[in-house]
Amino acid sequence: MPAMEVTGGAGPVHVIDFDSRRRAEISRDLMERRIHAEIYENIDEFLRILPPHGAVLMVERIDGDVLSEFLAGLRGRGRYYPVSVYCEAPQPEQVVHAMREGALDYLRWPFEPELLDDTLRRLGEEGDRRRKIELARAQAKASVEQLTGREHDVLVSMLKGNSNKQIASELDLSPRTVEIYRKNVMRKLDAKSTSEAVRIGIYADLWELPVA
Repeated sequence: MPAMEVTGGAGPVHVIDFDSRRRAEISRDLMERRIHAEIYENIDEFLRILPPHGAVLMVERIDGDVLSEFLAGLRGRGRYYPVSVYCEAPQPEQVVHAMREGALDYLRWPFEPELLDDTLRRLGEEGDRRRKIELARAQAKASVEQLTGREHDVLVSMLKGNSNKQIASELDLSPRTVEIYRKNVMRKLDAKSTSEAVRIGIYADLWELPVA
């Protein structure tokens, strides 16, 4: 699977709805709030285009689990967008299912202006939050790529909470050699403490990787 790319924040809101009149009305609502709207007739159209920025506001149809299909399509393409869902008469089980799948909100159509404002705010905030997380992950991976093979092994062992003596035993090295590798790891990661080095390792997806 490709690395996850996060979109959202200050971009447009992508409206996915099979009903052209409703799409137009939602677009007007967003324009009144000075938010640019991009419209799509269905999820296939959106997944073909995969816009670079923005959040998603999509209708839920009663003839299938569109949200699950949509989110699975995004995951398969290594993409993330903050998503909120709406329909005319949402049932409690629909709302619970959507939230469990990863939707931020579930609105009733026609939208109540205050609830729409709250949803748009949450979409923007979640996009910003996820973008910061993915930026930290990308920076961590770039830092880890500077490590040699043995330094990488030492960092993975550090993620297990091992002491220098335990790392030496695991990697069949002397404690003195481990100490040298560990200092190199800290320097290359620009980590001021063991906890910071461990955090970088976790962000770089080294957790549970086997030691060579």
